[in-house]
Amino acid sequence: MAVRHFGKCLTCGERSDDTADADDAQVWCLKHAGLTHHSGYELAAFQCFNATMTDRSDESHAT
Repeated sequence: MAVRHFGKCLTCGERSDDTADADDAQVWCLKHAGLTHHSGYELAAFQCFNATMTDRSDESHAT
């Protein structure tokens, strides 16, 4: 799955929507700063994935 980004205000905890574009998350932070005069922000990236359990007998390192 693709990397996602969000901006978070460290003063009030409000955060942007998740977005594929880091610039969009940063713009949210700047707009929030303009509206609230809050000055501390976190810009984070994350990636979600799915994991599926397999039959342990198929693993070469199973004991």
